[in-house]
Order: sequence, then structure tokens, then C-alpha cells
Amino acid sequence: MSRRRHQDGQLIELRHGWAVRVYEDFAVDGETQRRRVQKFLGDFKKLPTKRSAQNAMLDELAAVNKPTFCPRTTSTFRQFAKQWIADCETRKRKPVKPSVISNWNSILQNHVLPVLGEMPLSEVGNRAMKQLVARLAAKKLSPATIKNITLVVKLVKASAIDDDGNQLFPTKWNHEFIDMPVIDEAKQRKPSFTGDQVEKIVRAATGRLQMAAILFAASGLRAGELLGLEVRHFDGTSVRVEQEIWKGQVCEPKTPNARRVVDLHPDVSTLLQQFIGSRAKGYLFRTKNGYPMNQRNLARSLYSVLDDLEIPRCGFHSFRRYRNTFLRNSLCPDGLLKFWMGHAAKDMSDRYDRVREDVQFRRDVAKSFGVGFELPKALTAMRPKAEKKVQSGVIGRYEKTAVAVSP
Repeated sequence: MSRRRHQDGQLIELRHGWAVRVYEDFAVDGETQRRRVQKFLGDFKKLPTKRSAQNAMLDELAAVNKPTFCPRTTSTFRQFAKQWIADCETRKRKPVKPSVISNWNSILQNHVLPVLGEMPLSEVGNRAMKQLVARLAAKKLSPATIKNITLVVKLVKASAIDDDGNQLFPTKWNHEFIDMPVIDEAKQRKPSFTGDQVEKIVRAATGRLQMAAILFAASGLRAGELLGLEVRHFDGTSVRVEQEIWKGQVCEPKTPNARRVVDLHPDVSTLLQQFIGSRAKGYLFRTKNGYPMNQRNLARSLYSVLDDLEIPRCGFHSFRRYRNTFLRNSLCPDGLLKFWMGHAAKDMSDRYDRVREDVQFRRDVAKSFGVGFELPKALTAMRPKAEKKVQSGVIGRYEKTAVAVSP
């Protein structure tokens, strides 16, 4: 049933004020249904005469008679958000990574649903978004974070479609009205290590943290990519990125360009071979039970070293920014830099570039450029933890227990 092009409405005098009755479309389970609704216009104090009530009715009818009028829904934003997350987890076209799903869920639970959760999805527009942005700004969140949060709201609303795949509530977002903060890249926090800092970290670290720091700074790998490396991915001169680890799960790399081969300096390859030893399979960085190492545990070890060196705490991505900066300063061919870093091509020249296919050239460049910091001759074994005094069970008596930790 098509919606009426024009309605005159019915003005009703109630005991305490004025109301208008009109027909409105409602979206129910993807289908549009028409219902007759009654909307309260105001009490007699606000609308003392019939003429004032008619003027208020005309304002209400103007919105209903708009050609761009969207059907209302009885379903709340919370309900649509739950269904949207479920669809993202199972869709075949452009599947969403588990880490992204987790991030979206966190955004919904912590920021969006407390404000918009019980609001009908059809009413989530520029005015509601403005209220949300105001609350986010009051929390002193960065403009980039606010942009990511509002993106989730836009995606949820755009997910409501009819049986023919058309959006039920198409919305033209007005960032000026919403007062969306502008991202200033100069003010964004992008920490990066220097060559001297990397050298100090490598010298102070031991065991697998030392090898991880060397490989991070010498390859520019992302943390998940490094933890996803297995022995079979190392051929003696390079590492092949085919997977990544997120919360103990094996996942696809971040982007198609993240699938790549990263050539290593010969000295780094020698240290990595020393670290692997006689192992023929399994993860490079693993627990004693053979599982991939937890990123948080590795980060705690890094923070401990940074604190001892009085270097501000930074994540593993600081090694990646260091590697990118070092290669640029060394005048590395742009196509090879993007290939090693796993970045996407930006223009046609990048697409024409086939430097990534010249294996010998890649190895020569990796050897000639070096890593930008002094490498150790050999890896330092992990130091055993300090002895702990454990109560023996007898009051007043303790026994010493040394905890051995494998390198």
C-alpha cells in the first residue's frame, strides 16, 4: 500500500489539550505497515485557541506530508544493533574480522547504547547524533575516537533495509549541525621509537622479548602478524605473513596487502635462526605448551624494560613507525617500502610497480640498508625470576623456591 501524498489530519479537542490524528507508515520486520496514530500537540495553556491548535497541527502535518518522509519503526536502536552485529559475523561479502567485531561491540556497550539504545531507529537522526557527540566530547574523547563511534551509529541505521534491499531510513548527516569535531592530524598521538631507543631496548631485553624487539624494528610487522609467524614461514632470509593472532585465535591478515614477504637483513636472519634452534614446526613466539604467545604478556615485558630505561611507554606499533621512517630516510624505493610494510597502492604508478617481484633486488636492498641500530652478536637468554619465599605450612617457617623460566 503506497503512502498518501497528502493528509489534512483530524484535530481533536481533549479534556486537557489538543491532539491530531494522522496515518503513518511503520517498518515492521522489513515490511511497511500503515497505522493511524494520535499525537498530542499541547495543553490549553500552550494552545489556548482552536486557531493556535490548527497552526500546531499544520507544523506536524508538514513533516508527515514531506516526499522524503521515512516510515517509523517500533524497534529500538538496541535491537537493530544486535541484529547488525550478528549479520556482520556471518556475512560472506567483505567479512568482518573478529577484532573489528569486538571493537564495535565495545563502542556500542560503552558509548552508544546508554544514549540511543531505547530510541526507535527511525528517530536516530542529526538531532540524536548531536546529543551523542556532545556527551562524547564531555568525556574528553579525541576527535578520531568520536568519529569512529559515530560511524558505528551510521552503519547500524543504514543496515535497516526492506525486502528489496533499499534503506528504510536514508539519512543525510549534517556534520555542521551535529558539531562533529575536526581531526587535526598534527595533534594526533603517533609515538615512534628512535634508533637509539631501539638499540637500548634490544640491549636491555632478554629471551623472546629481545628477539621480538629485533624482529619488530627490522621488519615493521604488526604485533598480530609477528605472533602469527610459524617456523614454516621463515625460509632463512625472509618471513612470510599469511596469518595473524588475535586473542589466541588465528585470523586472516588485516588487509589483502598484509599478505606479503618481508626480507630480513642477514644478521637478523642469523639471530632468528639461533632463536628457533632445532625446532621444525610451531609458532616462533610460543608458550611452553606450544600456544601462540599472548600479546598482553609480551607488552608487559616491554613496558617493564621501557620503565627501567625511562622511555615513555609505547605499544609495538612504535617499532613499525620506526621501521617506516628509517626506510624513508634511507631513500628506499617507494614500491618496495609499501610492499614490506603491507600498505595499499595509492595511484596507478604503484599498481604498475613490480619491484616486489624481483626477489634478488629486495634482498640486496634489505642487506644494504641495514636496520638502523646495532644488533647483538648473540641473543641473551632470559634471566630466571628472583627467588620467592613461600610459606611451608608451618607457622613461622619459610622455604625458598626458585622459579625457572624457559628462554
